[in-house]
Amino acid sequence: MSVLLVDGDNLLTIGFHGLKNHFYKGQHIGGIYHFINTLRRFIDENHLDKVCVFWDGEESAYHRKKISHRYKANRKSRIKTEEELADYERQRIRIKQYLEELYIRQGEFEHCESDDCIAYYTQQTNEKGIIIYSSDRDLAQLVGDNVSIYNPSHRKTYTKGDIISYDHEDILIENVRLAKILCGDYSDNIYGIWGLGVKTLIKLFPEVRTKELSVDDVLKKSNLLFEETKDNKSLNNLLTGVSKLGVLGEEFFIINTQLIDLTEPLLTDEAKEGIKELIHEKLDTEGRSYKNTMKMMMKDGIFLLLSKRDDAWVKFLTPFLVLTRKEKNKHKNIRRR
Repeated sequence: MSVLLVDGDNLLTIGFHGLKNHFYKGQHIGGIYHFINTLRRFIDENHLDKVCVFWDGEESAYHRKKISHRYKANRKSRIKTEEELADYERQRIRIKQYLEELYIRQGEFEHCESDDCIAYYTQQTNEKGIIIYSSDRDLAQLVGDNVSIYNPSHRKTYTKGDIISYDHEDILIENVRLAKILCGDYSDNIYGIWGLGVKTLIKLFPEVRTKELSVDDVLKKSNLLFEETKDNKSLNNLLTGVSKLGVLGEEFFIINTQLIDLTEPLLTDEAKEGIKELIHEKLDTEGRSYKNTMKMMMKDGIFLLLSKRDDAWVKFLTPFLVLTRKEKNKHKNIRRR
């Protein structure tokens, strides 16, 4: 069984800003078209049996802001005006309507980020062949025996044991979590060890390119290295937990691990139950129809972006129809039991 887990806001953002010139009757439709067309191609190319899209919920950073009020406080939105924000939300809502008709599962929970939802899904399911679709490097830490990640920015699928570029340096993908805990993440306003960038991390611990390491592994080796080079400031800062906020000691590692490590997702009980339902529930077929999808595509002007061939509609919708049949068969099988 092949399952696709999609970081919804990440995919929408790519299309919203990437296809700026796609309009119909004065309304921007680039985000909608890119989202649906990307899923169509991915379903077709990977012969997917199931697709689930996760969205950031209202006040999604709530749990991490309780740990650190600085979390994402420096983040500047690419959306500059109220008009743009309204347009983004309009397309976001419309995409959700399309997904309902196309038998694609969706999850969105208050106070929960999509990263945590995707992480919890991978932990709770027995499904094999899970592919995560996102350019968010945080999700790279979920790669394992049954989980791969497709990064649209790199146009590449990463699996266990692969090398990935992190801050312009190559490291083993299993060490993305480690690198972010120790070096921090400017985009999320998470401070790392003072003076310890990824380049320095590799210089001190070259095995991050070849072997999975834990924070404890790094600290143990740091003690040995410090005995040899007591004047190394990066090592001293690492051993004493020095960040931009001062000397934090063990607290530095506790806070950064809570903010970054997705092995313990920060989710509400409601979200956990909802994700379990998305894994096991059989979608209700009532009311869903590809004819509804065609009507929406006509109304939104998506049909104008298709090729002029006579079979353009069929070619565009076929991957979704294949997915629909699989979901309907699940529904029939459960009713027969």
